[in-house]
Amino acid sequence: MGFPMSSAAPAVHGSATDWSSRALRTFTAGAACLFPLSLVLAATVLTVQAYPALDKLGWQFFISSEWNVAQGRFGAVPFVYGTIITSAVAMLVAVPVGIGAATYLAEIAKPPIRLAVGFLVELLAAIPSVVYGFWGIIFLVPLLQSLYGFLGLQATGGRGLFTAGLVLALMVVPYITAVTIDALRAVPVAQRQGAYALGATRWQTIWTVVLPNARSGIVGGGFLALGRALGETMAVAMVIGNAPKLPWSIVEPGYSIPSVIANEMPGAGDNLHRSVLVALGLVLFVVSVLINLLARWLLNRQIQPAQPDSEPSHLPPINSSNVKAALAEKSIPLPPVSAWPARVNRMMTTLLCLCVVALLVPLFHIFGQVTSAGAGQISSDFFLHSANTQVNGESRPGLGHAIVGTMLLVGWATLIATPLGILAAVYCVEYRKSPLARIARFCAEIMTGVPSVLVGLVAHALLIQTLGSYLAPHPTGWAGVFALAIMMMPIVLRTAEEALLTVPDALRRASYALGATSAQTIFRVILPAASTAIITGVFLGVARITGETAPLLFTAGNSNYWQPGLEDGIKPGFFVSDMSERMPFLTYYIYNYAMSDKIEEQHLAWCGAFVLLVFVLLVNATMRLIAGRNGPSASRAG
Repeated sequence: MGFPMSSAAPAVHGSATDWSSRALRTFTAGAACLFPLSLVLAATVLTVQAYPALDKLGWQFFISSEWNVAQGRFGAVPFVYGTIITSAVAMLVAVPVGIGAATYLAEIAKPPIRLAVGFLVELLAAIPSVVYGFWGIIFLVPLLQSLYGFLGLQATGGRGLFTAGLVLALMVVPYITAVTIDALRAVPVAQRQGAYALGATRWQTIWTVVLPNARSGIVGGGFLALGRALGETMAVAMVIGNAPKLPWSIVEPGYSIPSVIANEMPGAGDNLHRSVLVALGLVLFVVSVLINLLARWLLNRQIQPAQPDSEPSHLPPINSSNVKAALAEKSIPLPPVSAWPARVNRMMTTLLCLCVVALLVPLFHIFGQVTSAGAGQISSDFFLHSANTQVNGESRPGLGHAIVGTMLLVGWATLIATPLGILAAVYCVEYRKSPLARIARFCAEIMTGVPSVLVGLVAHALLIQTLGSYLAPHPTGWAGVFALAIMMMPIVLRTAEEALLTVPDALRRASYALGATSAQTIFRVILPAASTAIITGVFLGVARITGETAPLLFTAGNSNYWQPGLEDGIKPGFFVSDMSERMPFLTYYIYNYAMSDKIEEQHLAWCGAFVLLVFVLLVNATMRLIAGRNGPSASRAG
């Protein structure tokens, strides 16, 4: 029998304590087991489903650039190439901007600016990928098309690998910024003081002291962002051009692994075609896991606790000007000072500030464009009608059915993932020295970096292809709930674990001193004390899965109609019975209608994007009010 890892663990008094402790450990251990089981299940399902294609095509699959579904010729090279190029472009743009913005916020910005910009960085990270893709279609594609024409480049339409790379850069730069801020704040203040005492300017201190000491964390954050770039699906699919060929220029259309899976899996009717797509998913899964392992290893090397934002109040702030003034008071002669370091310091401060501007301008542009185009188009029809609604013979479509479907999917996933994630977090904290706790924590970290399209692919292969004869041979709401719950569980576990670790050990000792059992201490003392931070983590998970599209494309399917029983209001039992049918969801319509030639459908896409952004803004504002966080956290970076 194990007890919480506390020096004040109570003695066992009677069978009641034995029973409650055993029950607690059994339930929490069961929840913790779900994480390694999920990871092993994903690898197994992908391997089994990919085997027919790998067995038939052999190594030719990995070296061929031909993709012809009708003739059964499949080569992975165009998709691997497109994934690598778009990710490389994204990292070349996002890494310097993210590190520059993080350096300014951590080392130069005043606390009010750091607080405000930190909230905006979190908001940028929370924008759904379909909104990024929509913005790319409406703004970035025409802009680059004009630029390509001016430069005389042979590219048509503005869609291509470079366009997708720029959209990816905008999506991953908040994660680089968040992780880099944490890494910079972990550098001891004494090292900065030593540099200032030697007469270094602020930029010299940053360049020669702070950045080198934070190198491991910064590189780890870069690899973490790379893993996310490799797995991004919907935004890339909307702007990359979706051409299964090997382009000679990065401005030409191409294809990526996640995009081809999302586009072709829902309509794949041939077993070999489906197996080939799963094989591509297996390649992406292996690469993503390896990159996340490397990123976690690099991040774990920097284990110093974060330092306070400023020096202790009883000590004056130390910088090079203070040192020079102190020496002057002692009549100590100073050597001649060159003006060049001061000029470089001003120049680099300006450059770092411009990195923050470059980070925020797209955010305001996205919100401004979506608000101006979407807010004015919203009417009661949008919330009360379905996509095919007609009134008196007149077409009056809306997306009310998709909003209800999204609420059902997210609601059920939250009800399933929240208790399982919290129970697993309790085990990881209270029994933290057990091997299972370490394994569950490790697997949860890996799961947060697995591309969402692969979660949907595994759910489809398991629930529809493998178990379809026993459950349902078509996409269902429950399959979508399964995929979203798998995505949300590691987020809840990580945030709940961090929250539980902040509870003072004195509360445990006081509870045990009063004769409380382990279960009573955890559920009546520890969990209530950490409830605020846990709720914040749940909000974070809800915001993440609400904007998901890729895992639902081939798990929930879609429907243009109200679910049975909703035409005249929600009937009793609807929330359970009709989850076994195809379920509409909002991001599906944003994705499809954004690329439509019909003005009416584009208006609906704008309205849907506006509703999503308002939801994201409200959730992030609520999290800030609840948690009182002072800046972007690496936990947002997965």
